[in-house]
Formats: sequence, C-alpha cells, structure tokens
Amino acid sequence: MKYEQHLVTDQAIRHRSQTLLPSSFFRAFTLLEIVIALTIIAILVAATVPSFRGLQSEQIAREPVAGLARLAKEARLHAMKEKRPYQIAFTSKGFAATRYFSPYLQAAQLDKFLQQTQLDEQAEEPKPAPLEASTAAAPPGTLPVPAFKEWTQSYNLPAGTTCRVQFWHETNPTDIAGDLVKLWVFQPSGMCPPATVKMERESATFEVAFSALTADIIREISDVK
Repeated sequence: MKYEQHLVTDQAIRHRSQTLLPSSFFRAFTLLEIVIALTIIAILVAATVPSFRGLQSEQIAREPVAGLARLAKEARLHAMKEKRPYQIAFTSKGFAATRYFSPYLQAAQLDKFLQQTQLDEQAEEPKPAPLEASTAAAPPGTLPVPAFKEWTQSYNLPAGTTCRVQFWHETNPTDIAGDLVKLWVFQPSGMCPPATVKMERESATFEVAFSALTADIIREISDVK
C-alpha cells in the first residue's frame, strides 16, 4: 500500500513539473540538438573541401601526363609498324605526334602540317602510293610528300600549365615557351631517347621519366598543393 502511494506521488510530481515547465523549453532543447548537428556537418564539410580541391587540381595536372604517355606509346607503335621514325613535338601550346621529317622543325611548319593533315582527313581518302615513293628527296625548305595516309595526334595543354623537357644527355631541362619546338624521336626499332618531362601548374606539379626501350613511365614525382 505504501509502495503504491509512493508510485502515485512520483507520477504526480512528474506530471506537475511538465505542467509547470513551458512548452518552449522542449522546443529549445530540440533546436539545440539541430544546431549541434549542423555545426558538426559544417566542420566535416570544411575539412573535406580542401581535399576535394586537391584531388581536382591533381586530376587536372595529371591529364597532360596521361595524354603524353598515350601518345608516346602510339608513336612508338607507328614507328615500328611503318619502319620509319615518328616524333612528339613539344610546343608552348602542347605536344603533337607525327612522322619525323625535319630536325629543324619550326612551330609554323608544324601548325601548317597539322592543318593540312586535318583537311586531308576531311576530304576523300586518296589511294595509297607505293612505299618506295617515300624515299624520294624533297626540295629544301619543303615537307616530303607522304607515301601513305598520315597519322597525327595533338594535345593542347590546359591554361596555366607549363612544360619542361630534359633528355638524358642534357644537364638542364628546357622550358617549352614561345616558338620553341623540341622533338622526341621514336626509331623504327622502338627505341627513343630517355626523357624526363615536368608538367607544372599553380597548384600541382608532375615530373615523369620515360624508358628508352618501351616509352613507359618508369618514375613519377608529384607535388599537389
């Protein structure tokens, strides 16, 4: 009997306290929980934004490296298949893979050659000439006439990206700027000069070294800010 009275008393006290406390007290407690949850979410988002930006910068900086690696493999395969040298020409705009036709290639010549190749691709495909025709010497200052359809691939560097190239026999890397053209030649044997290429942006830098035997990337150094 005493126990039942005690239980009733506790229930009465709890009911009375709920009656005396305003309903705004319980609403404020719920709002406090929401504020705490939102604060935690904001902290987590603020912590992940720099990481996301870093990954985005790394991806943008890595794209030219991936493009160069792909062109190097394709140029090497074309050189071995067609039994003639191919090249990757580095310019301030980017780099282009074409057949090798002059050690003194100028930027204007390269642009004209790429434009002409593009026009030829849009036109009707001509019949391939005999392979022996490619051995004929071209007049000085002109490009030799190809014996078969040209293969070219180009990659334009993203805005704000700079490129440096260094071959194994060079003591310092060369900044590819202005009208400078630097050639990376692939021989019919599949070999090429060992090259180190550095792609640099404001927020990320990639430096890769290519093998002379396979044109594969054998070393990579990255710095993402």
